[in-house]
Amino acid sequence: MGSIKPLPEAVRAIVRSASILFDLTRVVEELIFNSLDDDASKVSVFLSVGSGYVKVVDDGSGISRDELVLLGERYVTSKLSHLNDLDAGSSGFGFRGETLASISDVALVEIVTKAYGRPNGYRKVIKVS
Repeated sequence: MGSIKPLPEAVRAIVRSASILFDLTRVVEELIFNSLDDDASKVSVFLSVGSGYVKVVDDGSGISRDELVLLGERYVTSKLSHLNDLDAGSSGFGFRGETLASISDVALVEIVTKAYGRPNGYRKVIKVS
C-alpha cells in the first residue's frame, strides 16, 4: 500500500469518486475495503442501526501521524498517484479516495490509529462542517 497523500492537481481535475455513500451498508462496506487494502487480516464491525453508529477495528498496518493529518480531506488517497494507476489494475479494492471525506459530510468521524512498529498511536476527529 502506498502512502496517503493528496492527488496531483491534474489528476483531481479528471478523477471524481465513483462512490456515493447513501446508506449505512455502503459506509460499512467502504470502511471494510479500507481495512483490507491496509493489509488487515482481522476486521471487526460494531454498529447500532438505530443511532447510525459504526465502528470498524482492524489489525492493518495503521496510519502514520503525517498521513493522519491529511486523512479526510478531498482528493487524498493512498491508492492512486497518477491517472495511469486507474488502468494498471491493482490488487486492492480500487479507487476510494474520498470515502472518509464523504462520510464526514454527514457524520462525525473519529479515527484512532497506531502505525505498525511505532510506539504511539494517534486520534483524529472530523466534524460535519
